[in-house]
Amino acid sequence: MSEKVLIVDNISKRFGGLQATNQVSFHVNQNEILGIIGPNGAGKSTLFNLITGFYFIDSGAITYKGERIDGLTPDKICHKGITRTFQVARPFVGLSVADNILVACLPKSKKVSEARERVHEVLKIVGLEKKADALGADLTTLERKRLELGKALATNPEVLLLDEVMTGLKPAEMDEMMELIKELRKTKTIVVVEHVMRVIMNISDRIIVLDHGQKIAEGLPKEIAEDPIVIEAYLGRGTK
Repeated sequence: MSEKVLIVDNISKRFGGLQATNQVSFHVNQNEILGIIGPNGAGKSTLFNLITGFYFIDSGAITYKGERIDGLTPDKICHKGITRTFQVARPFVGLSVADNILVACLPKSKKVSEARERVHEVLKIVGLEKKADALGADLTTLERKRLELGKALATNPEVLLLDEVMTGLKPAEMDEMMELIKELRKTKTIVVVEHVMRVIMNISDRIIVLDHGQKIAEGLPKEIAEDPIVIEAYLGRGTK
């Protein structure tokens, strides 16, 4: 049986009168791709912010490799091995692609020379070796997405949280990104929040569904696609 690397146990978060997450529980197995779907406002990005310490939970627990991490700051959670990407890729526009990656490598490197070695590894993984000297401002949407992923990988995470990495990509570009994510799962545990159903159904081992801050379903992609509750809450609302 695969090890449960990340366990989210009954967590809730309220912002004033809005219940953003309500007693949400799930786990992620080692080297698994867990997909998270749900309509806008379902609490998906809030969930990522809670796991990575950008928000504190009101109740429940988040455990990583047997250790409680809720209450820790984002930098400490990142240092332990959990990193996320963001929906909108925002490179340092005045820096080269290589230096964008270098900035992300430095906090977990003992020496600058060690960080620079890591930069070359990351550029190769995300397919940006030929763009190493290009400025962040001059990248295409796909290249920005790859750089955003590269900056996350630069921290050498064990668990990678991907927040809508397909936004703005063309179908062929999505196919490229899907192959990259599948390759990453050989060494990483991955959680993906995504709206594009073709993507989430193709890359996920399991899927959980959120609606109005609550988990309403969990299962294999085929089970989720055929679940009438999911169809009513999400799949039937004109998704891609």
